[in-house]
Amino acid sequence: MAGVQEGAAGAESDSSPLVVFLIRPRAQLTRAAWLVGALALASLVTALRLQLGFGSSGVPLVFYLPAILAVTLVAGWEYGAAALVASVLFVFYMFVPPYFSFEGITRLQFVTVSLWSIVSVLLIATAHFLRVSLQTALRNERRYRTLISVISDIVWVTDGDGKAQQPNPGWGRVTGMPWPAYSGYKWLQAVHEEDREALRPNMKTGNHFADFRIRELASGDWRWYRARAVAMRDPRGDVEEWITAIRDVHESKLARERDELMIGEARHRLKNLVTVIDALAKNSRRRDAEANAELDAYQKRFLGRLHALGAAADLVLAGQHQYVEIGAVLRATLAPFLEENANRLRMAGPDTTLSEATGGSLALAMHELATNAIKYGALSDADGYVDITWSSETIGDGERVLIEWKEHGGPVPAPPAREGFGSRVIKTVPARERNGEVKIEYQPDGLYCRIGFLQTPKVASA
Repeated sequence: MAGVQEGAAGAESDSSPLVVFLIRPRAQLTRAAWLVGALALASLVTALRLQLGFGSSGVPLVFYLPAILAVTLVAGWEYGAAALVASVLFVFYMFVPPYFSFEGITRLQFVTVSLWSIVSVLLIATAHFLRVSLQTALRNERRYRTLISVISDIVWVTDGDGKAQQPNPGWGRVTGMPWPAYSGYKWLQAVHEEDREALRPNMKTGNHFADFRIRELASGDWRWYRARAVAMRDPRGDVEEWITAIRDVHESKLARERDELMIGEARHRLKNLVTVIDALAKNSRRRDAEANAELDAYQKRFLGRLHALGAAADLVLAGQHQYVEIGAVLRATLAPFLEENANRLRMAGPDTTLSEATGGSLALAMHELATNAIKYGALSDADGYVDITWSSETIGDGERVLIEWKEHGGPVPAPPAREGFGSRVIKTVPARERNGEVKIEYQPDGLYCRIGFLQTPKVASA
């Protein structure tokens, strides 16, 4: 990896001194001095040429071309144009006989001067374009070096094969390796041998990400860094250079590993807690107690809701974030029902996330609907089935989510005489979202339930 000098100071250190000299800002008086000096030098060389007998008939303008080019590069196109006009006047009245006569020019001389002026204008335009291009390049270099100086990353520029060609203060500061101890491929000596292969970039995509360890000078310990490399290609499409930003991620990576360990422990404890509550509920009755259908039904409903809520909470913990995906919630909640009704519970919908609280409420609602479908609805009949669909649509500053439960082929449902606990559970699903609605219809071909609400779009974490 070839190094990039860090810091805005000395931003021009790698630029050509000639380039910096040509395009540096100058006062008007200095520009005028360049104009006068260049024309004087061109006039002197032309006079010596004619004095020594190396002149030729016609208009001796050849030595003014370099003068015009130099003035344009150093002072700008305005002074280059002034040099062009002055050159024509000087040459015609000083070096074309009769000298200083101020007589009219011949047709041949006019043609010569006209063609020479056209060439000079093109030369001025070219020099101006070159000057502006050099100014832009130097400005971009300063901006790049200033950017490097204000970020904490180590920035490398490598050749296409990944060889270090120039020193990099950032690499030397972290690893303690002096230049040229890490030239070529020798910089890999500071990288953990298990991570060296991970740094091999993808030539096809031109982008690469990798986490790797570097031995740190201060402590002598291995420290985690993250590299992001982007390819710079030549006109043929081959990788000419790799620009790589290397960032210290040691603390965040260790924190993430601790979080994963704690989350794994939390999931384990949650499952143990659900299991303990399940066992307590089942074994709290006396063995010799008489059968009680109402108590058994209550126990079954309680444990079913407990497991549904536990499944939703486990999804949140497993995902390590505060959002859950609808399809995952449904599959986890309805897993016990899918064992015997895999082809009768049909689910379809796009990847859509919900907040943890809304996902937990949805799990309880789906468990209630599935339990009722088995007891009284479509799943109580051999030919019955249930369609569960969901959709999402961006509306204004929110996301409209619609979840539908539709039963087919079961007994004709009858509205209950009064609202039960299951209906109240279902209506709590959109309680934490905007514009929530729950619609339950007892249609002739089966129960229909629609849950809709507007939620704020989730922002991806960095």
